[in-house]
Amino acid sequence: MAVMQLFLLTLGLTLLPVVQAGYINQGECATTDKLLGNWYIIRWAGNLPLPEEKLRSPLPPFTLSKNRIGYLEFRMNISKPIGCVEFKMALNEEKNKPCYFSVWMWHYVGIVLLRGDNFGYAYLNAKVNNVEQKMVMFMGRQNHTANPTMLVDFETLVSQLSLNNTSIINPPYDDSCELGKES
Repeated sequence: MAVMQLFLLTLGLTLLPVVQAGYINQGECATTDKLLGNWYIIRWAGNLPLPEEKLRSPLPPFTLSKNRIGYLEFRMNISKPIGCVEFKMALNEEKNKPCYFSVWMWHYVGIVLLRGDNFGYAYLNAKVNNVEQKMVMFMGRQNHTANPTMLVDFETLVSQLSLNNTSIINPPYDDSCELGKES
């Protein structure tokens, strides 16, 4: 339990500056109801152990909706050689930890919204096989284009999370497997 509290403290100290100060665009903690709808991945960075071709592969939009038990659910159709395959992941809003959603045991995603509810940053910090893995994503509700001042803030966030700014990926857009489209 102490390790989890230390992890949350560390996560909070790195993500909450986005909400409070030092950025051109001020943010606020996301809630389930504010996140519902379709989103596009504008930029992302991370140290995930993936092959280069996977890191830079085109990404479709994703949907955040409530599942049957009221949890936020991430849904994305991913293009595979066999066709479009739906990927789902439940996110449970942490009631006593603003900005945080649990993904699975002791893994949390922090989400901050910007400019009302149209843009946001999502951050994951996890330990898998004793290796720290981080990922941060800049997402937009309306389209997959970037706002220049938000890109500057995203680069600052990437640096603060000890990720390399040169590893920021501007993923190509893929609409071949959009949710609701026939495959």
